[in-house]
Amino acid sequence: MKRKALFRAATMLGTAALVGVATTTSASAVEIGFGNNKGEATSTQARAYDGEYDGNGVYVDVYTQNGGHYTVWDGNGSDGRYGPWSGNGSRITRFRVCEDRTGCGGFVSNP
Repeated sequence: MKRKALFRAATMLGTAALVGVATTTSASAVEIGFGNNKGEATSTQARAYDGEYDGNGVYVDVYTQNGGHYTVWDGNGSDGRYGPWSGNGSRITRFRVCEDRTGCGGFVSNP
């Protein structure tokens, strides 16, 4: 009986640890919007979300601490999911969401 109780307690602690990691990871990302489109960035990676079925691609325009500049495209159209995370290893200082042929939202500083 003691073994069962120990196993149950260990399982509950392990699950609590996993939930804590997931919460910490998602809480560390900053999300911004441009219309129904979105962009999200952590300290070193970004990803884009195309929330409009209008034929325009969506990307996140990123500037980094080392002076770099790159874009991260949604890449999967307006399918209701974020595109893949991407980065160049440098800390992201500011980013914005853009839609090709329509423009961009304002830059947001990344804390």
